[in-house]
Amino acid sequence: MDSSCKTQQRAAKGGAAAPAPDACVADIDPKLECLDGATTYIIRLTLPGFKKEDFKVQVDSGGRLTVRGERPAGYVRFHKAFQLPPTAYPDGVAGRFDGTVLSLTVPKQPASGRDMVVARLAEVKECAAARAAGEGTTTWAEALGGKGQMVAAAVAGFALGAFLAHRLLSVTNT
Repeated sequence: MDSSCKTQQRAAKGGAAAPAPDACVADIDPKLECLDGATTYIIRLTLPGFKKEDFKVQVDSGGRLTVRGERPAGYVRFHKAFQLPPTAYPDGVAGRFDGTVLSLTVPKQPASGRDMVVARLAEVKECAAARAAGEGTTTWAEALGGKGQMVAAAVAGFALGAFLAHRLLSVTNT
């Protein structure tokens, strides 16, 4: 048996026959694309060969978005977890599957400049705690790569500057 295969026995799903105890189960890492729009976050997972019934999307109370799926034909499965940023509105997550790409849209909560800075600091603390705990969670900034961190820092800096300018102008005009 190929060393990359995992031997597992699982219960039948949807009336399909369960794989034999020595069946090969392949774990895949689907192609991922994350976009940060003005009012929404968009996550796209490329899932060729999957059907809508083959995967499940969940958001827990802590803002962790989990997508997992299993394709009975060929016994292929995947599992992706994302910690949504504090500015996300997890109750408004919507999804669409076009046969190969799962698109998840996560609306952003309207936030003031101060709230954006506080949210970014909270995200950094959560990321550090997750790394210390050894969790396999991907943060939004990590999913975007270096550009995501740069954009987040620029937005936080701009928001802080706007907040301070507003405070200074309000103090001098009274």
